[in-house]
Amino acid sequence: MLDKLRTHVKGWLGIVILVMISIPFALFGLQNYSSGGSEAPVAEVGDYKIYQADVNNAYQERVKELKEQYADQYSPDLFNEEAVRNESLNRLVQERLILHTVGEDGYAVSEKSILDVISTLDAFQKNGQFNKESYTRLLQARGMTTEGFVHQISVGLTRDQFISSIVDTTLVDDSEIDDFYRLNNQTRDIAYLSLPISSVLEDIVASDEEVEKNYTQNEHLYKTPAKASIEYVELNLDELMLDVKPTEEELMAFYEGEKQSFTEVGRRRASHILFDAPDGTSETESETKRAEAEAVLKRIRAGERFSELASTYSDDIGSAKSGGDLGIITEGMMDKKFEEALSSLQAGETSEVIQTSYGFQIIKLTEMDEAKVQPYSTVKAKVEERFKKNVARENFYQLSERFAELSFENPDSLESVVSELGLVIKKQSEVTGSTEMGIAAEDKVRHIIFSEDVLAGNNSEVIELSPEKMLVLRVTDYKSAETTPLDDVKGDVILAVKTNKAGEILDQKADEILANIQPHQTIKEFAVAGNVEFVDVGPMTRNDKSVAGALIRDAFSMSHPKEDQPSLKKSIAANGDVAIIQLSKVTDGDKSDITQASRDSFKKFLARLKGEVTLAASLANLSVGADVVFAKKPE
Repeated sequence: MLDKLRTHVKGWLGIVILVMISIPFALFGLQNYSSGGSEAPVAEVGDYKIYQADVNNAYQERVKELKEQYADQYSPDLFNEEAVRNESLNRLVQERLILHTVGEDGYAVSEKSILDVISTLDAFQKNGQFNKESYTRLLQARGMTTEGFVHQISVGLTRDQFISSIVDTTLVDDSEIDDFYRLNNQTRDIAYLSLPISSVLEDIVASDEEVEKNYTQNEHLYKTPAKASIEYVELNLDELMLDVKPTEEELMAFYEGEKQSFTEVGRRRASHILFDAPDGTSETESETKRAEAEAVLKRIRAGERFSELASTYSDDIGSAKSGGDLGIITEGMMDKKFEEALSSLQAGETSEVIQTSYGFQIIKLTEMDEAKVQPYSTVKAKVEERFKKNVARENFYQLSERFAELSFENPDSLESVVSELGLVIKKQSEVTGSTEMGIAAEDKVRHIIFSEDVLAGNNSEVIELSPEKMLVLRVTDYKSAETTPLDDVKGDVILAVKTNKAGEILDQKADEILANIQPHQTIKEFAVAGNVEFVDVGPMTRNDKSVAGALIRDAFSMSHPKEDQPSLKKSIAANGDVAIIQLSKVTDGDKSDITQASRDSFKKFLARLKGEVTLAASLANLSVGADVVFAKKPE
């Protein structure tokens, strides 16, 4: 689903910026050599064509998201590659449908909005301010024009408008909040009979015929992965820095020209008066708070003591006790708007009323030490590091285009890249689709290693691992996936056969117990008769950590018990354990327990959730206004 569903308005623009700054070099450096004109697209949205390379890039981004989402729990085996690739293709199609829609419906953004975005991008900042030279150099290095980049920013902003018009305009009433609280805080009283698979597994015998049949039917589970050995050449900013040997005169000249970068920010102490109106506060309440703040500011301007007014009126209880004093303020410590207002003040001055994410604030700069330039002797190491990086970055941008040309024009060897650019061939052996070490730890590297073109003996396309690190690789040895002989995996196959048979036995036993339970009868008596463990859990919530996840999921999907007759359900865990759940009571959350703060929080959450569902439905209907054609997969 679209990133907007997770990150809201700024998320979409963030993607646009990321793509424009970090997009794989091949899309720009090799565009003159691309065979896109003859390659069949995998999908078409109106007149726009989506190619396999686009899907590959989208797939890599999706895998990266999954890794961040699952962290240490991530494993490639958790996800079906074809399903993730299809999801990535659908994402691309949805993006193009949105662009088609915003164009048809006349969405537009002002030049000022575009310039505001560009001027705040970190990639174009120098000493905390927009630097035109950095902006021009970076665009030129990527083979982009100012007009083209501005157009991409405009596209991102108009796309935001479309998504915000749906997600940010959804309303939620009190009855929906009550229902949400009632269900989310519901408890269910359960007990269950436990039928662990270990109780029958040891007594099961797997015949040779059963083992052979299981092995034959599941050969895909007993394959050794395909392996490849590679050689590759990197163009890496860090390695280029090692070749830069500046003289003392060059370092001194650089220091003099960049003194602002080596200036210690002056120490600042501030006080404030806060009128609490955090994000999400109603417009009426916000205006009331603003008026209170303006009234207090007038009294300050009229000569009343700031500290006394802070003690009386500030909603920040902690600082109000000390007359609004916040202590020493360091960079990044406060809200950005707060810091901007503070930086414009001289010692003893008071700001206008400003609005931050916390509400309305009046700020007073009580103490300030002047900024101090650090002497060259103190920051020499930093000066040298920055000088080397600047020189290496220029070299990197100059070499990058030739790097791409040489690897493409000489597809059967890396020698031309090495000899002309003075780089070194590196190697890694026995790379598989799940290797997590060396250069192959990168998903995009592994994917390209096992691509059809590279396995045919050609150099890969230029792979950009970061804006300042790229490589080209080729396969030197390849072994296709092979089925492991039965003798080598016989133990695993026997266990699989026994587990399947044990599961069938437990499933049948559970069905027999369910069939024999009479109305108004509990499951407890079957525990003694059937030598089965009985567990009385009692009331549990949806987030109960003392009960297995499968039990919670099944218990909360059961129908409510009728009168004195409990509900029953068979539950099968991932490891094969079987349980018979008895649900005797359902208790809804009491809406009278909802605090106003919780109600406000639930309202935001439900509004966002409803907005996302509405957006998903809108996306599903976008194809009505544009033809969408997917390439037919070969049979």
